[in-house]
Amino acid sequence: MLFSIFFCTLINKKEKKHVKRSKTDKQRKTSCKFRLQKFDKYQLISRLAYVIKHHFPDLYKQVSELEDNRKRPIYEVKELIITGLLMFLFKQKTRNNADNNAKNLDYQDNIKSIFGIRVADMDTVDKYLRWLEPSKLETIKQKMISEIFKSKTLQKFRYDDLYYTIAIDGTGLQSYDYEPYNGCPFKEFKNGNIVWTCYVLEAKIVCKNGFSLSIGSTWIENPTNENYDKQDCEFKAFTRLSDKLKTDYPRTHFLLLLDGLYPKEPIFDICKKNYWKFIITLKDKTLKSVQEQISDKILFKDFIENTNLQANSTHWLKNDYKIFQNVEYKENKYFIIETNFEKKHIKTKELETTRFVHISNIEIDKNNSHKVSETGRFRWKIENEGFNNQKNNDYNAEHKFSRTNFNAVKNYYELLQIADIINQLCYKSIRLKEFMKNYGLTEISVINIILSYLKVGEFNDLELINEILLRNKQIRY
Repeated sequence: MLFSIFFCTLINKKEKKHVKRSKTDKQRKTSCKFRLQKFDKYQLISRLAYVIKHHFPDLYKQVSELEDNRKRPIYEVKELIITGLLMFLFKQKTRNNADNNAKNLDYQDNIKSIFGIRVADMDTVDKYLRWLEPSKLETIKQKMISEIFKSKTLQKFRYDDLYYTIAIDGTGLQSYDYEPYNGCPFKEFKNGNIVWTCYVLEAKIVCKNGFSLSIGSTWIENPTNENYDKQDCEFKAFTRLSDKLKTDYPRTHFLLLLDGLYPKEPIFDICKKNYWKFIITLKDKTLKSVQEQISDKILFKDFIENTNLQANSTHWLKNDYKIFQNVEYKENKYFIIETNFEKKHIKTKELETTRFVHISNIEIDKNNSHKVSETGRFRWKIENEGFNNQKNNDYNAEHKFSRTNFNAVKNYYELLQIADIINQLCYKSIRLKEFMKNYGLTEISVINIILSYLKVGEFNDLELINEILLRNKQIRY
């Protein structure tokens, strides 16, 4: 009933004309009510397919063109990949859960009606992912992001209407007490125990509205065909990832948001070479010559001060800024901004204080100090809306979808990222966010409602499904 109330507002005048004028008012109302109930359910369960059709019209074609080494395939390649995507789109957590849902005949029929595929068993999907080159799925992800750039979906979230804000950070996924594959990074403890962990360096577009969309991934892995003195690490992987980003998006303007590991000359040089801007967390003992200049500027009061005051429904927010301009490092000049942030509860008067320091190649003054500092703090979104969401919010990213085949691990990860892009574009639309807020629903509760419809209903009105999918309505974020 909640969805009927919400989706009734989506019906335009053209759809209301389905009711015949010859009917009485009572008959008209009854018929309209039945029509709306049916339409609402179809629109709800078709929403993911509609988002794919709207944002990524060539996705199914690209998936269908993936290579296939099977001699007697039962399922098409498209069916295997979309089945794997559905596991993450519906946040089914494990391959076993996905297979249990697929045993439901109504679910199979409805998925075929809406997505145009037969649902494959996950063992068959796994066998294919063990063979498929992971770069193929990453190329599809790159093309999806390019479509988003082309459609200007994220245009209003750019810094200075030009730069896409990109947070880059590494994260550990599955951990093992044995070596799961050759080249897996490991850590040896003082007690002699060794833990092997799959690590990936991830670049995500982060936006004010909560978007955290993967645009590039590089795996941290040790060489398997040569000796090495030191293991692969996040810093080495950054060079590979930056080359990939420049190749995939050669003309796109990026503003990189990086943590305290990255304020180093090679990183500055990469950004300069690629014409990228950056805002990087600067720790107190990092870049000794820079710290000495900051101390001198403080001593001689050679800095700019500024204050920003704001309030929300629960807190007063105060930002005190110190801006240090033209700080020299290795023949280049940078800008440092120190932020002392105070958050005071309006009722309890409880006070929280935090200090942030960032180094940037953006020229900082009073006019943009708040904007630069606030943007630098967006880096936390890759932790919260990004990694935390994927690990703890039912994507189950730390689950061992494949325990022995690293090729499959990479492919499952790429499927997760593609599904997360689609889900965010679906559930972060302004209209759906307002609906969920009004009725106290979460994303996972909406997904569970969709799954329940798919498993107990029969959605075989192909004409109505096509009508919904062919709509050209703009989705706003």
